[in-house]
Amino acid sequence: MNQLSAEALEVLKRLCAAYAAQPFDEGKEERWRPTTLCRAEQKLAMNELRRAGLLTARHKILGEKLYQIPVEQLLVLEQEFFPYQPKFIEGYSVNLSMEAGAGLAVDLFRALLFMAREGLPLTAKGIIHKKNLNRLAAQLSFQEKHLAGLSMGTPSNEMDALSAALVVDIMLCLGLITRLKTGYRLDKDMLGSWLQLPETRMTDILYGIVIHRFGSIGPADQHFRYLISSNAFVSEKWTALPELLDWMADMNLTGTVSRKELEQSSLNWLRCLTGFGWCELGSTPEGIQCFRWTAAKPKLMYSSESSPDSVSEHSNDQFIVQPDFEVLIPPDVLYTVRWILAECAELLQTDTMWSFRLTREMLVHASERGMPPEEAIAWIKDHALGGLPSVVELSLEQWGKSIGRTSLSEVILLTCQTEEDGAAIAAHPRLQESLKRIGPLHFLVSPESVEQMRKELFLAGLAPSRMIGGHEEEVDAEWTSFHQEAETGQALYSLPELNAELRLLDRGNPFLNLPVISPEQEEDILLGGENVPQIWSKEWRHYHSSTAQKVMEQGLKWGIKVRFSLKDQMLDFIPSRIKGNPWKVAGHLLYNDGETVEEIELTPEDWKEMKLVIPKRRRNSSSAEASDYGMIEKSTEFGRTLT
Repeated sequence: MNQLSAEALEVLKRLCAAYAAQPFDEGKEERWRPTTLCRAEQKLAMNELRRAGLLTARHKILGEKLYQIPVEQLLVLEQEFFPYQPKFIEGYSVNLSMEAGAGLAVDLFRALLFMAREGLPLTAKGIIHKKNLNRLAAQLSFQEKHLAGLSMGTPSNEMDALSAALVVDIMLCLGLITRLKTGYRLDKDMLGSWLQLPETRMTDILYGIVIHRFGSIGPADQHFRYLISSNAFVSEKWTALPELLDWMADMNLTGTVSRKELEQSSLNWLRCLTGFGWCELGSTPEGIQCFRWTAAKPKLMYSSESSPDSVSEHSNDQFIVQPDFEVLIPPDVLYTVRWILAECAELLQTDTMWSFRLTREMLVHASERGMPPEEAIAWIKDHALGGLPSVVELSLEQWGKSIGRTSLSEVILLTCQTEEDGAAIAAHPRLQESLKRIGPLHFLVSPESVEQMRKELFLAGLAPSRMIGGHEEEVDAEWTSFHQEAETGQALYSLPELNAELRLLDRGNPFLNLPVISPEQEEDILLGGENVPQIWSKEWRHYHSSTAQKVMEQGLKWGIKVRFSLKDQMLDFIPSRIKGNPWKVAGHLLYNDGETVEEIELTPEDWKEMKLVIPKRRRNSSSAEASDYGMIEKSTEFGRTLT
C-alpha cells in the first residue's frame, strides 16, 4: 500500500491509459504530461511511482532508458482509474454463436495423460514430431479456430497443431514437464502437487498464464483483457461488446488502434476464452455482438498468490461405479483420484460429470505401470461410493487372475568389434552386474544399466555410440503413479519461475532481460550542474530584459516553473519556447484555482518580479511512504490511498 501524491497519481493514470503494461522509451512520457506540471515535476512524480513499485525503469543495451508499469499492477490500476460498470443485456433472446469448451484445466489433464502414456519425443533437430503434436491436439476440446489471431510465437512447422503447442507451453510454464535431450518427461513432484489443487484454483493459475503469455502486448488490447477480468463482469450475464469499446474510446484507452482493429482483436481474445471454457459468444436479434463469462470465470492471480493454504475442504475422493462398468466422477472429486483411476480405466468424457469405463485392457496397462491387479481392485473398492456392484467385482477379480502370469524383459545388445575388446569388457570389475556375456563379441545390457555402462566404457576407451539399433535413444513414456501415496500428502503447488529457454511458444520479451534501475541508483541529475546564481531561485526580483531572458531560458532548460507577478497575481508559468528579438516566451500560465491553465505568449514587460521555482526532492530514499513531490514555497497534500 503506497500513499501517492495527487500529481503522481495523475501521471500514473495518463501513462496507464497510453501504454498499459507495454514498455516505452524515456522521453515519450512528455506527450502525456499534465499541463499543470513542468518536466522536472513529472520526473519527480515518476520517481515517486518507481519507489512505490508502480513503475519500473531498465537500461537498454546502448544506455537508453525504458519504463514500464508492472503487469501485476495493471488490474488494480484499471479498477482504480477506469472502473467500468457493464450494462448487462436484459430482455433479449441472445443467439449463441460459440459455446464454451470443456475447460483448460480439463484439457490440460487430458494432455498430461497423453504425456504419461505416449510420451513426447523430439526429432534430431530438437522439435516435437508433427505426428505426436497432431495426436496430442486430437485430445483437446479447444481447436485452431479458438486460437486464430492470438499474439503468440511458435516454430512454423508446428503451426498446424497450434493447440497442442500451446498446451505443451503451458505445461512447461507450470513446471509439470521438463525437457530432456530427446523429449519431454513429466515431473512427478510438480504433477503430484498440481493434481492436489481444486479445479477452481487450477483455473485461476491457468488464467494468469494465458492472459500474460498469449494476449497482444498492445495497450488497447491489454486494457480490454484486464477490464473484462474485473469483478464487475458477473458470470452468466451478457454484455454488449460495442458498448464497452465505445466507453474505452471515450476514456482514451484505444490509442492509435482503429475501432475495427480493436473489435477484431477483442473477438480473437474472446474466442480464446471460449475455447478454454471461460466465455461464450452470442448476438442479439439486432446483430449486436455480445459475450458473457461462464460459471467457471477465473480470478486473475499472480505467482505470489498461486499456492493454496490447503486442499479444498469440499474435495471428495469417492466415485460411483455402475453395473455396466462405467465410473461416474462427481465434480468435487480431486484430480489425484481421477489420475489414479485413469491408470486402470478408460476416460470416456469430461463434461460436468466425468465418466470412465473399467476394462480388462486398462487393468493390464495398470499392471504394466506398476499397479498390480490386486492393488488396483482394492483401491477401486475403497473409493467406490456404496461399494462395487457384484458383477463388476467378480469380473475384475477374474481379469486379475489372468494378468502377470508371464512377462517379457527388454534388454540391449552390446556388440564388440574384436574378441580382445570383448574379453576386456568381460573382465571389467565394475560391469559384472550390468552385463551378461552371451558370446565372444556380444553382451546383454538391461536398459537401467545403460548409462552406468556408458560411463565405464568411456573411461576404458570403449564408449559405444548414442545410436541404438540405428536410432538415437528416445525418451519413452513413463507413467507417474500416486496410488501408493497419501492423496493429501503432496507438497503445496507453487508456480515456478519461468525459464525463457524452456518455453515452446516464445514471442520474446527483451524488456525482462534488461537490468533494472532503482531510483536510489540514479544520480541526482534533475537539474544540471551549471553555475547558476542562487539568487534566481531564492529572491523575488525585477530583472533587466536580458537577465530576465537568461532566467527564463534556465527554467526552460531545467524543465521547471517560473513564478512571476502578473495581472496583480503571483502566478506560475511553464515556459515551452523562447523566440524573437526582442524576445518573447510561449508556455502555459497556471492560475491559482489549480485548474485553469492558459496557453499564452508573453514579453518581459508583461510581468514584474520573477524567480525560478525549484521542486523539492526527497533525499531520504528509505522514507518510501512520504510524498517526494512539491515546491519550496507551496506543497500539495493528497490523502488518497491506492489499493
